[in-house]
Amino acid sequence: MRFAARLICLLAAVAALPAQAYDILQPLPERVYVPAHNPQTPDKIALGAQLFFDARLSYDGRVRCNDCHDLMAGGESKGRTPAARPRLERDPPTLWNVAVQTVYFWDGRAPSLEGALREHLLDGRIMAFPDEAAVARRLATLPGYPERFQAVFGEAPDAQRASEALAAFIRTLLTPDSPFDRYVRGEKDAISPQAKRGLKVFDDLGCLSCHFGPNFAGPAPGPAIGPGEGFYELFPNHPGTEYDARYGIALDPGRERVTGDPGHRRMWRVPTLRNIALTAPYFHNGSVDSLEEAIRVMAKTQLRAELDEDTVADIAAFLRTLTGRRPQLPLPQLPVEDGRVAPLSR
Repeated sequence: MRFAARLICLLAAVAALPAQAYDILQPLPERVYVPAHNPQTPDKIALGAQLFFDARLSYDGRVRCNDCHDLMAGGESKGRTPAARPRLERDPPTLWNVAVQTVYFWDGRAPSLEGALREHLLDGRIMAFPDEAAVARRLATLPGYPERFQAVFGEAPDAQRASEALAAFIRTLLTPDSPFDRYVRGEKDAISPQAKRGLKVFDDLGCLSCHFGPNFAGPAPGPAIGPGEGFYELFPNHPGTEYDARYGIALDPGRERVTGDPGHRRMWRVPTLRNIALTAPYFHNGSVDSLEEAIRVMAKTQLRAELDEDTVADIAAFLRTLTGRRPQLPLPQLPVEDGRVAPLSR
């Protein structure tokens, strides 16, 4: 379905909701969607945390999930990839608040978080296992993991259950209580006058037509849009500006590569603006380093707007209010044998 038709359906669904059930400006929810087949449990979350920080979950034992999605920073890679891997053509997006999304990857090709994680395990540029059987063999040979999987799932480790454990952990990566959250809940002095001006111009320009909802990325899973249904936008919407050549933002075909539909060329899942001040570089190719420059690029390529420096500063001040409180994440104890990391077995 083309974007215009998809947007009409979405707006109709939103309009049909009770007035109190949907607000374009929402705080981050306390509870997130969890699929029925993969309920959250403390033991499963703890197992997922171990896997997330364990390089042995990559085929050559050299890459951790945290290497590309750094939870000590913005939950992404800061435009770098591990030395053991080729540079990715698309910048790894943040994992903070990813549980509020409905589809995964920049092009929305994975309808579930579990599916996205299984793809990571088998991607030769990332975890690089040749097949799911190799994942199961690896986990079965690592001391401690077979027992942990048996305790959590009642079954031996494999790629599917590893993905479910990782997803359970990642769904806990929420950053609540941002100044904006406190503001929208009624604490009117939680953000500065400059940030309030920035929010107004953000609305007046039309930015909220795409960047709305609890994650500022369109609807979260709910009545308006379900899990596995993407909310997409054209970027650049107005190609041919000086930013195309400067940053190469129009080169990637985007969702067209997934669907083969020319109407999906340069269509992207609308990315979150939560914690945007922490997640440079920006855009699908990681080509822009500063928040202020990203604001200029978006204004020109999406809205044909030229912003003066005061307006850019006001919008940036508003966007910085979306930085939330990151949870304390103590490093997990990885399963080892006799105090030593077991040798890899392929």
